[in-house]
Amino acid sequence: MLPIKGPWVKGFAFDIHTIKSERIENDEYDNARFLTQRSEIGQLLYELKYQQNTIAIEKIKKLLFASNSFAEFMQDIEVVIPVPPSNKNRRIQPVQLMAIEISKKFNKEIRLDIVSSTNTEAIKNIDFKDKYAKIKDSIKIDGNLDKGRKILLFDDVYDSGFTLKAIAQSLKENNFLNIYIFAITKTRIPN
Repeated sequence: MLPIKGPWVKGFAFDIHTIKSERIENDEYDNARFLTQRSEIGQLLYELKYQQNTIAIEKIKKLLFASNSFAEFMQDIEVVIPVPPSNKNRRIQPVQLMAIEISKKFNKEIRLDIVSSTNTEAIKNIDFKDKYAKIKDSIKIDGNLDKGRKILLFDDVYDSGFTLKAIAQSLKENNFLNIYIFAITKTRIPN
């Protein structure tokens, strides 16, 4: 597992997302094409998220649940909170599905009502310099939850970290004290 530093008690990603990516040629519409090699779990996540391959869920679970490091990390967690989807139109919401599976496996409370987002624009389409502010402004913290409990913010891919940092900061502003984060994969962008 890869440590991720930020405004939380502890944070980890299970593995890197992409091992390497090489530009190969442009397609017939002059869009750049890449030959991408992903980690095993990165490839499975890609298939689940972008190809809607639900078989990948079982394979991701198998990798995560076989990890002693992940099991140890989950011991102290009390509540799992998935990051709200940036693409609300996706038929399969991988973050919510995996958060539910993790909460079942480790017998943790799952809360889908604590963090929500009013954002309707895909996060990856927001200009980098405006990203954190837009995400932070869209976060809403609701629901009734003991603010001293150890909560896990769960996401699929840790890229710039803006989403998890904005949510963690919003939770802190609402007096939540014990925030942990976990992402299935992490991009190679330094955090």
